[in-house]
Amino acid sequence: MRNKTAYIVIAILFVLFHVVVFTIPMEKTACFWVAYGFSVLSFFIVTFSWKISAVKKSLQSLFLGIPVFYVSVVYCVLQLLTFVVFMIVNRAPVWAAVLVCSLILGISCICMITTKAGAETIADTEVKVAAKRKFIKDLQIEVELLAEKESDKETKEKLFLLAKKIRLSDPMSDESLSTLEEEIFAIVENFCNSTDKNETISEVERLLLRRNKQVMDLKG
Repeated sequence: MRNKTAYIVIAILFVLFHVVVFTIPMEKTACFWVAYGFSVLSFFIVTFSWKISAVKKSLQSLFLGIPVFYVSVVYCVLQLLTFVVFMIVNRAPVWAAVLVCSLILGISCICMITTKAGAETIADTEVKVAAKRKFIKDLQIEVELLAEKESDKETKEKLFLLAKKIRLSDPMSDESLSTLEEEIFAIVENFCNSTDKNETISEVERLLLRRNKQVMDLKG
């Protein structure tokens, strides 16, 4: 519904633009038509940029698209102001209208491209960071679930304490730690089959400490 509302607003503004332009009596010179053509193009660019920002429903796509949409709106406003100027100064040479409108369009396109590229770079980095933090997050959830299901009070307390240690661990991971992390996760997954749960918890704590020290070493 939100997407349709935006298209309706743009369409209404587009119609109002034409009503104002063709209602006011004035001489339609070549300069006028050049500025008019660029103004119509600016509406299509705003519509297209909104479509880009609303293609997906994720926050990431919103982050990528909205800045581009804002730049396109600024371009549209600047172009409409330029059109008003050339409506008033309709005896200006055609080359002046072409040059000014082309410069505004070119600079705006560069801003939209660089804005989108920068946003994509940041988003890609966030995706990589999220993937590296996945191990600690999943491990904490797994241990907390075990603690909730545990009937023995002493073991339950140790599991909650282990979950706290996991939560306070450095969340960043690395490919070089994959074997160690897989070993830790495998032990936790098989916790219910353990014959000595307290010893298993101690083993996980030792491996977790080793993993955290390796993370510190990797950070230098």
